[in-house]
Amino acid sequence: MSITIHRQGGFSLISLMIASAIGIFLVGGIGKIYLDSRNAFNARSAIATVAESSRFALQDLRRNLVMAGRGVSEQDDNPLAYTAPDNNLRTFPELEPDNSVAALTTGIIDQDNNGNSAVAIRYAIGPTPCGQGNRIDNSTHTVRFYRNDEGQLMCQSIETVGGALDTANMYERPLLSGVISMRVLYGVDTDIASDEDQIANQYLTATEVDDGGLWLRVVSIRIGMVFSSDTEELPFAYRPENPEQLSVLGMDVDAPDTAHAYKSASTTISLRNLNTIGMQRQ
Repeated sequence: MSITIHRQGGFSLISLMIASAIGIFLVGGIGKIYLDSRNAFNARSAIATVAESSRFALQDLRRNLVMAGRGVSEQDDNPLAYTAPDNNLRTFPELEPDNSVAALTTGIIDQDNNGNSAVAIRYAIGPTPCGQGNRIDNSTHTVRFYRNDEGQLMCQSIETVGGALDTANMYERPLLSGVISMRVLYGVDTDIASDEDQIANQYLTATEVDDGGLWLRVVSIRIGMVFSSDTEELPFAYRPENPEQLSVLGMDVDAPDTAHAYKSASTTISLRNLNTIGMQRQ
């Protein structure tokens, strides 16, 4: 009589340990792939945010500033208007002193208390400034852009009423946040009167234009800005070791930190709506 012995099959302890190690390795690999993908996605999101901010801001600035001088008469925009106190009707408002608080003034600033420029122009015919959704007709408006202390790009719209700025009814709204720096230069046509072609030969600061009495020769505006990704932060793996240094219209700007994406962008706006295009401006 034969006896059959049945042995119970299964994994040995060593087999289980090897299988566990392989499983942990695979889970770790999958986890790393997930983390890398998430970090790459977040980095792309931050970079896309700063790129979109720059595109939107410069597009909106162009839409408003290109209207400079439209509907402004030569009588209000002659050389005398720029040697006397601002009549609140000429194309370019008065220049405020450097280190002014941009939010408390209504004119052009070369460098405010934060080292940023404020740009302002006037026109009397065209769309209402700052996206208010209406149109103006023979009513002079000042449209002004500046960076406030919170890093927002602000748009101001002020109507001239009875020769004075109606600041009591001023319209103001932020366009976007995450603006680190803003610098403005003015393109001046320095050709002699008979050869004026409305093309800028050099770009000057507002102070240089004012000191030279050249406002009537300004034919374009160049704006440079540094933007951040604002609420979108870079993952640690994508942060540079040291803050970046960016250049904006010849001025170096240090990024405040390494946690955000930063971008320098600029645009040049030809002032094609000046009331004396094709005529001697000075």
